[in-house]
Amino acid sequence: MRARMTTISFWVFAAGLVCGGYVLARDMVPRFAEPGAGLAAALPIIVLAAAAIAVIIWALDRSHAQVRSAWALAFAWGAIGACGLSLQINGFASDAVNDVLDDPGATHWGAALVGPLNEETIKGAGVALLLVMFRDRLRRPLQIFAVGAFAGLGFQVVENVTYAITFALRDAQSDVAGALTVTLLRALFGFQSHWVYTAFFALGLALLRSRLAPAALAVALSYLLHFWWNAPSGDDPMIAFALILLKCAVTLTLLGGAWWWMILEQRRWLQGAIRTPEAAELAPPAELATLPTRAQRRAGQQYLRYYYGPAYADVARQRQVWLIRELTYRVG
Repeated sequence: MRARMTTISFWVFAAGLVCGGYVLARDMVPRFAEPGAGLAAALPIIVLAAAAIAVIIWALDRSHAQVRSAWALAFAWGAIGACGLSLQINGFASDAVNDVLDDPGATHWGAALVGPLNEETIKGAGVALLLVMFRDRLRRPLQIFAVGAFAGLGFQVVENVTYAITFALRDAQSDVAGALTVTLLRALFGFQSHWVYTAFFALGLALLRSRLAPAALAVALSYLLHFWWNAPSGDDPMIAFALILLKCAVTLTLLGGAWWWMILEQRRWLQGAIRTPEAAELAPPAELATLPTRAQRRAGQQYLRYYYGPAYADVARQRQVWLIRELTYRVG
């Protein structure tokens, strides 16, 4: 980590965290005491929902070369740097939209026009800085997708806290009812929001040097999905609810399609990586041949378990993970 601290990208990243933290401390911390009971009731739900999403991100990253320190920094960027900077910039941008559109256009479309452009750009900038800082470790789309997802998750957690505070104060009857209502709704229907958007942005960054068209599509999806989610759904509650379900279904379908493509890409890459000179320095061909697919890895483990016992199969599994990680770092 000391070597990374000497890079310009690290200090830009750190400056963003400091600036974002200052804005959050200035604008949000004083509000925490006002809806005390409501926020206390909502926080466990927010934490549990975030933990569930973190497990999903971990499960989606099948690269076997997870960089946990990058995950932590990405989460911090989303929660502190991106949230604080977005809070400041969104204020200026909202004023500009109000000047251009006036009411009711600004009221209906302000969030859709301002939020995606500012928030996705700022979250993506933090991910880009991390890719430079960890360029020797973050080499594969699956890895980078997960880093972007954790940046979005950090943003999502703090945003959920701000919504809980806001709606607790709006509810004239009960702070707890106001905070719990919006928190539960966001946990049920908004769980696939920021972490998915920023993951798509990160995937675009991962593909930027090798596949320009898919990279542009992935980045565009991060903005478009966010815009669509923020866009007004009309005054009819049934139509609004149907649109929410449709938005969730489309987002999850695109997420599933992107993940499946990344799994196939990882498999194709491994099939080529095991034939490189770097791979030959790590293991014999027979062991390398078990790496490309999950089925092949399990078959190799089962072979050793049958002939030599469970201990040998466990060692083989650990070796396979180590080999994939080393190939990621050396071949990339």
